[in-house]
Amino acid sequence: MKIKNKLDRYLIDKNYKITYFKDYINIDNYIEIIDFSSSSVKIRHNNGITEIIGNNLVVNKMVDCELLITGEVYEIKLK
Repeated sequence: MKIKNKLDRYLIDKNYKITYFKDYINIDNYIEIIDFSSSSVKIRHNNGITEIIGNNLVVNKMVDCELLITGEVYEIKLK
């Protein structure tokens, strides 16, 4: 049973994670999108709120707990 639990935790990561690339941001395991505009995105997660500030921000992919945002990102605030 312990091996199965370890394997489940390894395969199904439930931690909030932001991966920043040059042209997009990938967010995993968020709770909800609080506010969205072309210049700001606020996201609630287990540890608080993240605000992404930029220009021409677009949500390109939204699946269960995964989000893909494209556009020019100027700042990422963790609150």
